[in-house]
Amino acid sequence: MKVKINEAKKISLQALVKNGFDKEVAKYCVENIVAGELTGKKTHGLIRVLHQVNRKNDGRISTSPKDFKVTKKTSKHLYINANRLPGFYSIYKSLEIAIPLAKKSKLFFVGIKNTDITGYIADYARIATEENLIFLAFNNSPGGLVPHGVKSASPWGTDPITFGIPTNNTPVIFDTASTMITWGDLMIARKQNNKISKGVAVDVNGSITTDPHKVVGLLPFSDHKGSGFAMMVEILAGVLTGSGVGEKIKGGWGSSYLLIDPTLFRPLKDFKSDMGTMIRELKSLPKAKDVQKIYYPGERSASLRLKNMKRGWIEVDDKVWGEIVELSK
Repeated sequence: MKVKINEAKKISLQALVKNGFDKEVAKYCVENIVAGELTGKKTHGLIRVLHQVNRKNDGRISTSPKDFKVTKKTSKHLYINANRLPGFYSIYKSLEIAIPLAKKSKLFFVGIKNTDITGYIADYARIATEENLIFLAFNNSPGGLVPHGVKSASPWGTDPITFGIPTNNTPVIFDTASTMITWGDLMIARKQNNKISKGVAVDVNGSITTDPHKVVGLLPFSDHKGSGFAMMVEILAGVLTGSGVGEKIKGGWGSSYLLIDPTLFRPLKDFKSDMGTMIRELKSLPKAKDVQKIYYPGERSASLRLKNMKRGWIEVDDKVWGEIVELSK
């Protein structure tokens, strides 16, 4: 069904606040959730409102901004204890502090410990690129990935890595999980009672399954390569920040990201000029069969975001929206 963007934000905010979220925290959660919808990332869109309410009801997250604690702050780095606040809130808030400092120091590193679901990370990258900063992020999470050579799911998460690069036009944003599908894909499949693709997940016996209700583990992309990516993310997001890693190292989710000002090495206009040349060369290459247009990472999502914002509404799942409306009453 079609829902106006402002209405989606308003009702989603009401749903979270009615279920115990502080309004400020809820506002940042909704901002990221709707950003996912605007770019067509349903896995990180409105279905996450329901997920957040469930996590609040289960006592797994904090919903008070008072739990956001800056434990270390210098001209070149920031260290935050989110104390189980949603990652939507803790990462947006950290960016508000970090971006002005990054513009002064040219190179700035942020570590966040004990946060929760980090959401649609590409939107954090977008914000950084709009400030002419390069963004490189690592975010871990508990449970689900099946490492290469292992039969069952491990305590590692889907472990995304994200890049954001400013240009004179649409930024280059590459945001990918270490698994072939995400838990968001699984949530949607379960909600709609649809099968998932073969070869992307396993059941409790370690056997490949297409039944989303039987899935206990997600397979990494490209076998050992995705598995290796996941381990690096667990280290840089979890071990480095003092967050949870697997079952043996307790704690919330971890997040770390680096902000780089291109002027650290060269004038911004020269950097962006070369980015433009690179992109134009890519697009001028011979197209494969049945390919109408060559896209670079983040271009298609940005185009859809602008289209949806211009028309003022988004297409949402009837069942998901109905549940959100009920929660808002």
